[in-house]
Amino acid sequence: MDTATLPDGYFDALAVTMSCCSAQTDLNALDYVEAAGFARYSLVTTDPECELPLPPATVQALEDLLGTDLRQVITRY
Repeated sequence: MDTATLPDGYFDALAVTMSCCSAQTDLNALDYVEAAGFARYSLVTTDPECELPLPPATVQALEDLLGTDLRQVITRY
């Protein structure tokens, strides 16, 4: 990720060559210990009563509304 990060902290491209096997992939396709993702925007809930993770039907409704696939990454600050 250090190689893909621009000086402003953003990413220009997610394509990487894996040092272990020289395979071509992208940072978003790797398996991380905790759920992670790279996004142009985020949807955030601050409702303590909100069921997390969101039920599949809710995620599907949001995907349909936005016209794109979504990935849930649950964080607590």
